[in-house]
Amino acid sequence: MNTELADAIHLFRTDQESALAYLHGKLGIPVPSTGLEWAENGHEHVERVKSIADDDGVELYVHGFGIEVTHPDFHIDFDYGRDGQTDCFDRWRLSLHRHMRLGLPAPVDDPRPIKDWLDDAADAGELIRIDYATYYDPNSRSAWKPATHHCG
Repeated sequence: MNTELADAIHLFRTDQESALAYLHGKLGIPVPSTGLEWAENGHEHVERVKSIADDDGVELYVHGFGIEVTHPDFHIDFDYGRDGQTDCFDRWRLSLHRHMRLGLPAPVDDPRPIKDWLDDAADAGELIRIDYATYYDPNSRSAWKPATHHCG
């Protein structure tokens, strides 16, 4: 796997796990069994814990199948997978996260190099492609799994 891609995935997954621990561990929001379930219920779940997040200095922004978490220790935007996967990523969010973590100025890097790296890694069996633009690393699976579905 391309070393820049491996580093980007490691940084993303580290912050993603921190966000999952905060959301599902500390705040007690249930892990969705599907991305659609999150899209339908995420706003309601987050609204119920908003005062705790506010007290912690954390901003939560629910969007579609995903959430953006701005925490004093990390910042990440990710989607839940179609089958509730909690450890997937896409090229745009990976590019955006890498750009922010490296402290690069705007605009965000062109995501095409990452797209090519992701495609090469998926073709080599180093990453699993969930759909046309979403992947996960089989060596970096999340402990946070939907209650009724198996990830992957």
